[in-house]
Amino acid sequence: MEEQQVVLEVVGVRVELPSNQPVLILRGSEPGTENYHVAVVVGPAEAAAVARALQGETPPRPMTHDLLTEVLQYSGGGIDSVEVRLLDTSTYAGTIRMKNGHEVDARASDAIAVAVRAQCRVTMEKTTLRAVSVTPRVRGSSDQAASSPGASPESQTVPRKDPISEDEIREFEKFLSDAEPDDFDRS
Repeated sequence: MEEQQVVLEVVGVRVELPSNQPVLILRGSEPGTENYHVAVVVGPAEAAAVARALQGETPPRPMTHDLLTEVLQYSGGGIDSVEVRLLDTSTYAGTIRMKNGHEVDARASDAIAVAVRAQCRVTMEKTTLRAVSVTPRVRGSSDQAASSPGASPESQTVPRKDPISEDEIREFEKFLSDAEPDDFDRS
């Protein structure tokens, strides 16, 4: 029996601190999966390609992912969907599914870059999504934390906080860029 696929939304590109590693953020878009978030670590070129496509930027000449998308659209009768799957415990892979039934194996980052350009569905097996996803902090009681997907038993003892705002993130990034070693307590 084939596993149920869940449609994901490509939320955006973030930079993981302190490593400055680009990460693609995906989120479940079907009812009941909206709190499932997946972070896919990617290279800077792939992150830039996805970010440009999400912003609707069109380069004067096709970049690699633009070219790949166009070739697949014309030669394969169109792109139906992209599946992101877990290759091993920390590596994702992608499959680009063509409307003519063919499949193209790809790195997850390249498959997602194509999907954003082709405006097609990005999916993941439901069991994989549940296993790899994280749940962002949300308002609520510890009862809600216990029943939240991805919540650890330790989350029941952590005081609940509001989600981190974009302003808080910018303020923290500014602090880090101006910080000196003495600004950190070494105790």
